Amino acid sequence: MKLFTGFLVLLSFFHAFSQDKVSDTTQLETVTLKTKTSQLSNFITTSVSSKDIQSNNSVIITPILNQIPGVLMQQGALNTNRITIRGIGARSQFSTNRLKLYINDVPLTNANGISVIDDIDLNSLGQLSVIKGPKSSILGANLGGNIILKTQSKENTVGAMTGVGSYDRYQLGFNIAENLGQTQIQAYANHIQSHEYRDNADYERQNFTLLSTTDINSSWQWQNLLLFTRLKAFIPSSLSLTDFENNPQKAADNWNAAAGFESYDKLFLASTLSHKFNNSNQWITSIAFNVRDAFEPRPFDILDEKEMGLSLRSRLQHNFLWNAKPLVTQIGFEWQTDWYEAQNFDNLFRNTPERRSIQGALVNAFDQNRMRFNAFMTASYNFDETFEVAAGLNLNFAHYKTDDQFLNDGLNQSGDLQYEPKLLPNLNFSYNLKENFNVFANYSMGTATPSIDESLDDEGFFNANLQPSFGHNVELGSRWVSNQKTFDIQLTIFRMYVEDLIVARRVEEDRFVGINAGQTQHTGIEFSANFKKPLSENLIFKGFVNVVLNDFEFTDFKDNDNDFSGNQIPAIPEYDLNFGFQLIYQNDWSFRLDTEWVGRMPLDDANTLYTESYELLNLNLSRRVQWFNTSSQMSFGVNNALDKDYAASVLPNAVGFGGSEPRYFYPGMPRQFYFKVLVNYGL
Repeated sequence: MKLFTGFLVLLSFFHAFSQDKVSDTTQLETVTLKTKTSQLSNFITTSVSSKDIQSNNSVIITPILNQIPGVLMQQGALNTNRITIRGIGARSQFSTNRLKLYINDVPLTNANGISVIDDIDLNSLGQLSVIKGPKSSILGANLGGNIILKTQSKENTVGAMTGVGSYDRYQLGFNIAENLGQTQIQAYANHIQSHEYRDNADYERQNFTLLSTTDINSSWQWQNLLLFTRLKAFIPSSLSLTDFENNPQKAADNWNAAAGFESYDKLFLASTLSHKFNNSNQWITSIAFNVRDAFEPRPFDILDEKEMGLSLRSRLQHNFLWNAKPLVTQIGFEWQTDWYEAQNFDNLFRNTPERRSIQGALVNAFDQNRMRFNAFMTASYNFDETFEVAAGLNLNFAHYKTDDQFLNDGLNQSGDLQYEPKLLPNLNFSYNLKENFNVFANYSMGTATPSIDESLDDEGFFNANLQPSFGHNVELGSRWVSNQKTFDIQLTIFRMYVEDLIVARRVEEDRFVGINAGQTQHTGIEFSANFKKPLSENLIFKGFVNVVLNDFEFTDFKDNDNDFSGNQIPAIPEYDLNFGFQLIYQNDWSFRLDTEWVGRMPLDDANTLYTESYELLNLNLSRRVQWFNTSSQMSFGVNNALDKDYAASVLPNAVGFGGSEPRYFYPGMPRQFYFKVLVNYGL
């Protein structure tokens, strides 16, 4: 705690220094209004617009995220996915747990480190941004980086959307946006249902999103966000190699027999108050509350869980002049806590010939409290028009507590665990060699705290020997934009050294524990090129190429008697290539083609088994129509147009129990069609 206390003192000094400089400055207004956009943001953040988010079937975001170099979203089912950034998080089994997810500057990732993006209504999103690696001190210095969502900003419109697709997929949505005095209100409702390709894979989801923004006066703004999700999704689970090659449509036998599924109601409420003290100071504070009530019959048991969470985030941004040059500082903190209750019951599905689950006796019950905290400060300084430097510090720690509520087994697994604070620096440089050519460098340190489940040992007690992952990231990049803005090319080379990488070891059919995998090295090259050029007065061509080359390996990893040093980290492809183009005719007709080539990936630490490389082709044809105050868009698309067989997701280091074959593979969807119509009316 001495480190924590010292950091708070440093924050106070940092803020006091900033305030002293303000009193000596008389040009604050011109600094805020006229400083050009930071070139560093072009390297640190990769953004996707609302049009790109809506460019596919509006059901899953996987095709969109997978076009961002360095990002890989493996989609085992509509409700089963894993997002990794530069190989961090690849060893997670069924969830995304090594990055942090935000929406409108409010954390969506819970205090257990789990991020869920697949149950958000894509129609409500206006932008998606990705930070790769621990380059953001103000967003937690997460080893895997961040995904930042922003909601739409519509005014005085009412709209509807409907879509149909292969495998009985159906979607219906409505939205309305209206200005009521100083308050802007937006509401989105969405329903999705599908039978899907595989057995035991029916899916149904309802979303409701409500957003209000009130300009109290010229200095104060109040924003509120409500997200509600109701989900029931059956689980086909993973398949063995034999079933994957011969009968990919089937569900795993035990999940099919139990008719396993997950269902939950989830509510997220956030309120953000922002204040501009003058043209150079801004204070933003958010408080969020979430509750989740879930029920999941599984072949090994039935899980009944309840979760409630609370978070507080506050930051102060200050712009001023130092030596007549603009300096931007931020200080703040973020605190999260969750209260979690779980009960496990026997599943007696084997006692009935019907395909269903039957709840039996209580076999386990426990309560958990999870808390995470991080404090941060950053500064960005423009030495001149060509050279910019940004530096930051982040301090974070976590505390877990569990209370065993089932003592009939004679074992009390209650306990608590605290991970010591870590101070994580971050340094960025950007230099304009020419007006349209910039170079970038970053050194940053990041961490990944184990989830509470990973923190337990084989016996269910807290494992005090398990350490958070800790990494050093070094990155060099360059960006060139042509004079006519027709070409935009970016190249990034990075290397991340990770100590104590957390990997999952399966100890039972339904239970994994975390272990530290010594040291790993993540080396990669990311290249992206975007091209836009009018071919004629009525025809515009847009194209893009993304190339990712990965070399992620264990440099020092011994597990029991096995030495995996020098092996590739499983569940990460050797390469990932994207190419696509769009033809736009008279701003009314649009044809889009996207392709993706994914290299093979190892399935286990020993690198004894690999997936096969594959290629995907997606096509989309859309037509826009404007009639008085009404605009509409019709889209017809084909995903996996070449009907390729491939593994859309894998389960690394799968173990076969009872003599069964290990189930590594989640089959990808075959060729699928969709058609959707969007209509918006201006009020």
